[in-house]
Amino acid sequence: MASRRKLKQTIRFVSSELINDIYFHCLMSKEIDTLKVDRVTEEVMALQQEFILRANHPDGKENSAFVKAYFRKLYSDWQIAMEKILKEIDSL
Repeated sequence: MASRRKLKQTIRFVSSELINDIYFHCLMSKEIDTLKVDRVTEEVMALQQEFILRANHPDGKENSAFVKAYFRKLYSDWQIAMEKILKEIDSL
């Protein structure tokens, strides 16, 4: 990611697309478990908030190597969390 601003925009965009995917999946499905849908939607929103907060406060601002490592870790954690959410959406 080139900047924190772009990273946060990407996080927001992917989160909104996941929520759209959840509700589209509900529209196409005959049997809907509303509690599970609400839980997954809340989890997406919580993850969005968590990762935006983490992007706002990087560790070791003085050392660029620490900052790069921090954002690499943040991005890999975000990808893992999104894969988990996608699996949950498929199980709806």
